[in-house]
Amino acid sequence: MRMPAIHVTFSFEAPLILPINYQHLLQSFVYKILPQEEATQLHEEGFQHNNRTYKLFCFSSLQSPKTLYDKNTKKITFHDKIILSISSIIPEIIEKTANFLILSEDLKIRGYSIKLHSLEFDKLQVNEDTLIVKAVSPITVYSTYEKRDGKKITHYFTPFDKVFEHLIEENFIRKYEAFTKKPLSEQGQVLSVEPIKVNKWDKVVTNYKGTWITGWKGKYQLKAKAEYLSFLLNTGLASKNSSGFGMILPENTLPTRD
Repeated sequence: MRMPAIHVTFSFEAPLILPINYQHLLQSFVYKILPQEEATQLHEEGFQHNNRTYKLFCFSSLQSPKTLYDKNTKKITFHDKIILSISSIIPEIIEKTANFLILSEDLKIRGYSIKLHSLEFDKLQVNEDTLIVKAVSPITVYSTYEKRDGKKITHYFTPFDKVFEHLIEENFIRKYEAFTKKPLSEQGQVLSVEPIKVNKWDKVVTNYKGTWITGWKGKYQLKAKAEYLSFLLNTGLASKNSSGFGMILPENTLPTRD
């Protein structure tokens, strides 16, 4: 049975202190543990759809039962353990990443030594057309406009904007067609996204490589064909999935924080 996701728990002796905006640091770490041949191919080629390229993998924010935010230093401190989830539509990537982690003795993130504590495989396959999910990394939905003076501005949408659902659906269709290399056969709406437990605390504003990005965590109800929901679990929801945005997990299969 092929497993397209892993939930990895890392342990460490000294507290792990990272900048609050750690997305790029985490992305660099993820690319180091991915199988290099596949990672290079995804980075340089990916899956093409018109003029867009999709990597079709995603990863979560760091999860931990013991976390401390310091607004003054803009640092986040993790104690004891952290959990990182990674998924991909390509099972070989997940399998090779798991093997690499199991065999690795010297893992570092921003100079801190971390050790593999446990590793859990997850199939992430759906058999129904309705699914409650939790965003384990921020879902970012936006449009970029060009002003009269030629300057570009980016507008980020909230889960309560109707266009939020529409743009997520369009993004899904492009990614699905890039992977299958054929147009979607259905007409009309193929994906419904409804926020069911999202509040102001779920809003995440982070600086990624000098650009401020707004995203949202929280719980959502998705409706689509089971095949499409499975695809979204493996590849991520909305944009910038391979940069650490838009990973979702079924509410009842979230990794255990031991």
